[in-house]
Amino acid sequence: MSIGSLSATLNAKSVVVLAAIAVVGIGGIGGAVAGVGPTGGFDVPFAQQQEPTPAPETAVHLGPSDATVRVGETATYDVVVANASGGVGDHVTVVSVDDPSVASITDVTLRGNQSDEAAGVSIAPDGSSANLTAAPTDAADGESVVATVTVGGDAPGTSDVGLRVDGLDTDAGDSYNVTDVGGAAIAVEPNPDPAEFRVSRLNASHNVTQREPFNVSVSVTNDGDLEATQTVRYELDLADSEAVVGNGTATGNGTATGNGTAAGDETVYSDEPFEADRVVATREVTLAGHDRETVTFSGVNVTDVDPGSHRHGVSTENDSVTGVVDVEAAARSDPGPETAVRLLPSGVPVDADEPEVTGETVDPGETTTYDVVVANASGGVGAYEFTVDVEDVTYATVGDVTARGGASDATTEVVFVEDGAAANVTAVPADTDDNGSVIVATLAIEGHAVGTTDLGLRVDALANENGTRYNVTTVTGATITSESDYSGGSASTGDGDASDDGGPTSRDEISRAKYGVAFEGLGSKTVGEVQAIYNRQPFPGDADPAEVDTRDEISDARYNASFSELDRDAAIEVQNAYDAQFGSLPSDPAHSRDDISRTMYDVDFADLSIETTGEVQAVYNRQPFPDDVAPGEIRTRDEITQDRYGVEFDYEDISRQTKIEIQNAYDAQFGDGDE
Repeated sequence: MSIGSLSATLNAKSVVVLAAIAVVGIGGIGGAVAGVGPTGGFDVPFAQQQEPTPAPETAVHLGPSDATVRVGETATYDVVVANASGGVGDHVTVVSVDDPSVASITDVTLRGNQSDEAAGVSIAPDGSSANLTAAPTDAADGESVVATVTVGGDAPGTSDVGLRVDGLDTDAGDSYNVTDVGGAAIAVEPNPDPAEFRVSRLNASHNVTQREPFNVSVSVTNDGDLEATQTVRYELDLADSEAVVGNGTATGNGTATGNGTAAGDETVYSDEPFEADRVVATREVTLAGHDRETVTFSGVNVTDVDPGSHRHGVSTENDSVTGVVDVEAAARSDPGPETAVRLLPSGVPVDADEPEVTGETVDPGETTTYDVVVANASGGVGAYEFTVDVEDVTYATVGDVTARGGASDATTEVVFVEDGAAANVTAVPADTDDNGSVIVATLAIEGHAVGTTDLGLRVDALANENGTRYNVTTVTGATITSESDYSGGSASTGDGDASDDGGPTSRDEISRAKYGVAFEGLGSKTVGEVQAIYNRQPFPGDADPAEVDTRDEISDARYNASFSELDRDAAIEVQNAYDAQFGSLPSDPAHSRDDISRTMYDVDFADLSIETTGEVQAVYNRQPFPDDVAPGEIRTRDEITQDRYGVEFDYEDISRQTKIEIQNAYDAQFGDGDE
């Protein structure tokens, strides 16, 4: 019986009942007329109404009860009639999505050989609901699927998927008593971030010799969610060189060996010479989301590369990291005329076999000059390349270079490294003496903090006027001492942020207390150390800034080594000693060292390298963190510098102002300083 004919059927049954009542009434009246009793009339039997058959019970639900998809994906839900003992005939249902901003209905498929004349599907324009009207001709008894609804994920979030049954008949047309209707739910997750291979911590030999192999390693991190494979390339800027050949071979554990054979599709060597700015070696690296691997290129060989500083680096499809490698000339099999090169304070006699004065003394901020002297220049000097470097820029830097011997601007190139930490000079003099000692260049050296440092000299090339290379048998550097009669008192103005009475100790005051020079007179190394101390104020108790030691100072006092040269346990000890100067170390912090290590580097604290051990210990000691800062959000100084400039924090080309900027950004994460 159809849902539409139910009312007509009930009306017809009512007529039959009324007719029966009428017969009984007429019989009664007739009995009265004809007589009552067994002899006087006839008996009419009583018409009793039959009890209606109860409607069959069933339940309807959506299956599955929940589904999870990503944005842009779809899930399907079946409209299921449970215990369809009488089959399934006509039915009218409505499926709806509670939050159409999260998900929407995209399609409906009717099941059970629906009659085209009786079936109908209407989906709302925004996909929030779908009306289903159908009449299956082939729906099985028992559990029966009458429709399948497709729901698409539109935005991250969750939403209920509702079901309403407006009518449900058996095959015979009788109505079901629907006792339970069950909906479902959908969860929409954001799409995963694509793979992004980031590179950091370029580690390579700073000084290599022509035709001798060297090693390069780099840390590669997949910052995305998806696994991917990318080519990691090691490149070298050859300038005017002729060839570079890498003879190493990659293995599956991220290390290249020098046995000349490739493992699988991983290769880091080339049989062909490379021109300038070409790839020297490559690795195919596969990383899961947020995984990290150290990739090492071993046995890289520079052939016929001109001596001097060359830019090199490692890159992926998404990122690159660069550095500088200094290539030294290979030993010559046919040495030329012998000579020696010295760095002497200007005015010192250049012909003395053993000069009495090898260093100069200046006031902080003052400048003195040194000469580069070629002794016994038989044949004159026709070309040269040398590098002068300051061992500790705390005390002095190279300020200027003047090429001598008639070298013009067109035939002279001077490259300064890290705000005067070193200077590389290449020149072709036009007119020098053909015998005796010859001054080929004069350098201005500026004094900074009170103390003494060495001035190193390296000769990369030296030839006479005929182009014959000299055999340089001895190279001698010099020293410079910066002295000051400062004995305390107020700091100068300038970029030192001099303090008012009662305010924090200024950078000038800290700089003068530690190094005897104003903040603006510091080199790029010590300027970062003073900025770090300045940012950690207020100091506990009545601590004197002069008594606050840097990590290098603590390391030197305890181990006679710099902080970067310490082993793991010593690095932890020195980091703790440094941080303890600014307050008590954490006793029961919210985050353990393992927590921080896993968040930052995906390994336990015990498995960190020496470098990253110190970084994690430093972060651990800065607890408690500001309320809105989690360990995974904290960036090291190297990472901040890489993000902003693509180099490491201690890289030679970082300027003084950049060191201050990065130190402020690092300390601001802990609520100290002002970025």
